[in-house]
Order: sequence, then C-alpha cells, then structure tokens
Amino acid sequence: MFKAIGILMVVYLSVVESNDIRIGSAHNSRQIYSEIKEANPALWTRSEEVTVIAPGNEIINAVYVTDLRDDKDGEASIQSGGVGSKSVKLELKSPSILRGYKFQIEVYASDPNARYFSKGGYSAPYLDTQYPRKY
Repeated sequence: MFKAIGILMVVYLSVVESNDIRIGSAHNSRQIYSEIKEANPALWTRSEEVTVIAPGNEIINAVYVTDLRDDKDGEASIQSGGVGSKSVKLELKSPSILRGYKFQIEVYASDPNARYFSKGGYSAPYLDTQYPRKY
C-alpha cells in the first residue's frame, strides 16, 4: 500500500515539473512533422503558434512536444485539434521576460483507410452478414 502511494507521488511530481506534451501513440504511424523551435531571450515574453496539417486522408495519432532547455520551464499547449483530427495548433511561450524557449515538436499521423487498399499484408476480413431467407 505504502509502496503504491510512493510510486504515485514520484509519478505526480515528475509530471508536475515538466511542461512536455506526450499525447497519443506513434505506433504504426509515420512522422509528418519534426522541428526544433527556438526563441532567443528578449525584453518581453516570447510566444509562437505552430500549426501542423496532416496530408491527404491522414489523421493525427500522436503529438510530442519536448522542452529542450535545462530548466524545462517553457510553456507549451494545444490550442485546437490534436489526436484524431486533421490538424493541431500549438502555442509555445517563454516563461518570463529575458528568457527564451527551445522545443522539439514531433507529430505522427496515419491513414485509417490504408489497410483496406493495400496489396498483401493485413486486411480486414470480408464479412457477408446478408443471407437470403429460405421459406
């Protein structure tokens, strides 16, 4: 019992101290966006909006935003979209004046209909549920 509470406290404290975003799963997906966004310190707080749109019929499966600075106090948030949609809009902010930020952004997507059109490999089984009645 005490061991479980201790583990939960460690997990909670590690999540609270980090502003990284790790939403979704990149399993069976391809990376559609990967870039490091950086802003130098200035006399005002720095902010930037990044919009990623999935190509074709693809849907976003995972969004990973990692703060690369040592103190990890930059702010990243999802403004709209995300996992299960065609696009994601991220906002990156510096923590205060005279501070910059450095984030690595990775977005993964896959086509949910791709397995139905591929030759070979796994495909969904054909189920004919319509049977004629016999009187």
